[in-house]
Amino acid sequence: NGSGSGTGVVLSENGYLVTNVHVVENATDIQVLLTDGRTLSAHTVGEDALSDLAVLYVDAGDLTPAEFGDSAQLRVGDAVVAIGDPLGVAFRGTMTDGIVSAINRDVQLSGRVMTLIQTNAALNSGNSGGPLINCHGQVIGINSQKIAATDYEGMGFAIPTTSAKAIIDDLIAYNYVSNRPKLGITYYPVSSSAQYSMIAQIKGLPAGTLIINEISPDSSLANTKVRQYDMITAVNGKALTTADILLEKIDNGKVGDKMTLSICRVNGDYSIEEFDIEITLVKDKGGSEPVSTTQSYIDPFEYFNQFGY
Repeated sequence: NGSGSGTGVVLSENGYLVTNVHVVENATDIQVLLTDGRTLSAHTVGEDALSDLAVLYVDAGDLTPAEFGDSAQLRVGDAVVAIGDPLGVAFRGTMTDGIVSAINRDVQLSGRVMTLIQTNAALNSGNSGGPLINCHGQVIGINSQKIAATDYEGMGFAIPTTSAKAIIDDLIAYNYVSNRPKLGITYYPVSSSAQYSMIAQIKGLPAGTLIINEISPDSSLANTKVRQYDMITAVNGKALTTADILLEKIDNGKVGDKMTLSICRVNGDYSIEEFDIEITLVKDKGGSEPVSTTQSYIDPFEYFNQFGY
């Protein structure tokens, strides 16, 4: 029952545009206001939550596409500008300038590491999905996020065109990013549960141990003995000293690759059961494998008490 606004970039003359997933996610009605004043209805062609890129389509054959440049040619200190609609159409077409503060900056987002362009060009709510432009007038990034806190200023981030192009092409062709593997679970860090953290410390479990929250139906873990609130402590015999170890294994793998997960289960009487299970990475058609690292506390033991495990 709400509304929001963002910015987009025209990809092609025949109606394709790109913006951020967080601009259009769960939207039931999308309207695109063009620079010539026309307002057209749009629908989502494909979304990729991992890269925060979404492709839209409007029924038009006379759009002027943006010119895209090679973000790999950027250097720290290069001049850039951001164009967008901060705070909505009242400030439509606002341009802010800055420099490239860093290239290939790894930024944590929803438990995933995204490699982004860092800039000090001012970004505000509504700039999301808009272009970051080099001195030649070419789009070299899609503005995605900024650090918004009282102690931080001038730290904005854009998705580089070198990584965005392949994702956009896949979204147009397949509606999802092809050949991306996933494990097919959601999970929390062990630190999210006070009781599990205590057990992990007593039992000497790795600091990056993960608590399984949900198992998707298409995961190879579905219909196995692994269940909700089991913990993953290692992958292919390598202890999860950080959660990134599992994420890197998945991201660097291919659909069909097999891995061995070490599972630790805390029974209702607080006894520990450990076992290994072989899994197969499956194709991720949904664009993301939701991961929460922001929830401060969960209590799986409420589940045990309710169902008698």
